[in-house]
Amino acid sequence: MYILDDLEDDRMFFNLTNDVVFKIVFSSPGNERLLALLLNALLQLKGDDQIESLEILNPFNLPEFRNDKHSIIDVRAKDRAGRRYCIEVQMRAHKELMKRVVYYSAVSYARQLAKSGSYADLNKTICLWIMGETIVTEPDIYSKFLISHVETHRPLTDLIEYHFVELSKFNGKKPAVLRTRFEKWLHILKFGDLYQSIEDLPEPLKKEPGISEVINNMSIANTDEHLREILISREMFLLDMNTEKQAARKEGHQEGREEGRQEGRQEGRQEGRQEGRQEGRQEAIVDTALKMLAKGISLQTVSDITGLAPEQIEKYAAEKNRVSEPTAKYSPLKQPAKRTGKTKNR
Repeated sequence: MYILDDLEDDRMFFNLTNDVVFKIVFSSPGNERLLALLLNALLQLKGDDQIESLEILNPFNLPEFRNDKHSIIDVRAKDRAGRRYCIEVQMRAHKELMKRVVYYSAVSYARQLAKSGSYADLNKTICLWIMGETIVTEPDIYSKFLISHVETHRPLTDLIEYHFVELSKFNGKKPAVLRTRFEKWLHILKFGDLYQSIEDLPEPLKKEPGISEVINNMSIANTDEHLREILISREMFLLDMNTEKQAARKEGHQEGREEGRQEGRQEGRQEGRQEGRQEGRQEAIVDTALKMLAKGISLQTVSDITGLAPEQIEKYAAEKNRVSEPTAKYSPLKQPAKRTGKTKNR
């Protein structure tokens, strides 16, 4: 997560561990080959097992992405044999993550079955999690799991596979030491911000099929005005939400200690906490929206990111203007005029 000063810096570069950049690079129409190369490398597929072609099932589309903030899986695809792939980029590990892994895998497997279909239509589902933090206790960077017998370890079925690639266990920052296809793609995923254009790539990485195209697409995502606006706005939104969660957690601990010292009125306190948390979340979202407007981000983009209706945002902005120092009336069609001189600290 980036601090606000970093987000304001035009030099801030978003690499492939950003889930939005990942979607842009690997699930945009026409990038099926790049996704196949990535999967072949990370799943270490060889010979006839390699993926020759893919169909992306949730291709990246900017207008649709703005309206689909609740899509649960970063990239979904299927190959010629009908096998399904779900690829998720997750930089933070938490105690409930394995439940999420199982849920996503089950959703990916079950959604194959149409209303008029049969179980015979179900094909293998392969879920790949690219992790920024360690979640698997084994020392290997790449781990594969199946549903198997507790004692004999014989697989019950291979219809659902769980794959983990943990970037936290990979230290290959120097391109000269990279030997395998697997290591080269790991390097690009973890240290992609070292290469902000194809010209920055060393020769060994340029020779690996697909990597130059990935770097070029990542560079475009960082320089395209509309895409970059989405990236920065989303980071600001996530930063504020994370701050609000931490504040709510701290408040909860304080309330818990207080409740331990007092008895009675439990129901009233519970209702008060729920209402207070809901109000706090709403206030955090509104505050984020107003910050985005102050940075010159368009009203429609602010609405897309926060989920607030444009008219709500305009209302909150007007209310803020009424209780602050006299300023020019906010207009969603114009950027706020720059103020000269020093601003008095409040």
